[in-house]
Formats: sequence, structure tokens, C-alpha cells
Amino acid sequence: MKPYFIGVSGRSCSGKTTVTKDIETLFSDVISINQDLFFKKKFDCEERPEALMNDKLIEVIKKLKKGEEAYIPSKRKSEVFDKKIKPHKIIIVEGFLLFENKKLSDSFDKKIWVDVSDENIISRRIERRGSSEKIDNIINQIIPISKEYEEIQRKRADIIIDGNKSKKEILEEVKKQIEISL
Repeated sequence: MKPYFIGVSGRSCSGKTTVTKDIETLFSDVISINQDLFFKKKFDCEERPEALMNDKLIEVIKKLKKGEEAYIPSKRKSEVFDKKIKPHKIIIVEGFLLFENKKLSDSFDKKIWVDVSDENIISRRIERRGSSEKIDNIINQIIPISKEYEEIQRKRADIIIDGNKSKKEILEEVKKQIEISL
């Protein structure tokens, strides 16, 4: 059986992980891969596509599509591919720049974009990282850079989920959209 690949993308703190976990609860034979594992070891600005090893992620997807095992990094910013993963019926890949790269975007059977307001990005990043992250950095760097890649990714998405909604509402929307797709 050929795996069904779902890409889940969206700006920082949009709810990508929530959507991914929601999909995982809906099915039994599912695995997720986080694009964050594919960051290059030495790169200052993680908000840009150049910071990612997308070619390696594409190789992993190709192997899994063929029904072969593949190796991914077991931790962020490690260029050591030491964690073995096997094909599953459904494979979710989650990341904030998944659809920016056309070749990577075309690897997915279904593409979900999780939309979120700038205000929610700010509040969620502060909630996630505490006061250690400066609001100025979020407003002047994180948000503007993420907006550079938003339009092309939204255009390539098959489904747009409102990440500003409650987790319960998001689950209901995801369930409805995925059931239609499968």
C-alpha cells in the first residue's frame, strides 16, 4: 500500500503541531515527521528556507513512498541521520516552510495550511518561550520574514485551517477535511 502524505504548514505558532496531533488521533497507522529536524547545523536565521535541508527531506519522502525505510535526524540541527522510520499508511510532515519549495510541496497528497493572526503569533510565542524572547524580535523579524513566504504557501495548500480557533474547533475542522480527502 502506498503511503498517503499530508503536509501541515503555517507560520510560527499557527497550530501546526495541534493539527498534526489531531490527525494522529484520527488514524491508527500514522507517523509524523517534523521539518525542524532538518535544520542545517550552522545557520543563524532559522526563518529562511536556506536554513533547511529540504533535499534530504525530499529523499526521505521518496524512500517512504517506495515502501522503503528511511533515516531522519533524531534531534534538531544534527546532520546525522540516525533515527529509522518505516512507511505507514499515513505520513504527516509538519513544518513552517513546507510549501515554499515547489518540489517538496509537490511531494504531498494533501497540503494543509494553518492560518493565524499576528497577534496570536506574538502571544503564543511568548507563552511557549516565556519572556526570554523579546517582543521586538517577534514583531520586527519573525512576523515579517514569515509573511514573505506566506502567500506562495497558501496558494499551494489544498486546505486552509483557521488556527485562531479553539483546539476543539480545529479538531472538528481537521476531521471533516481529512475524511473528505480519504
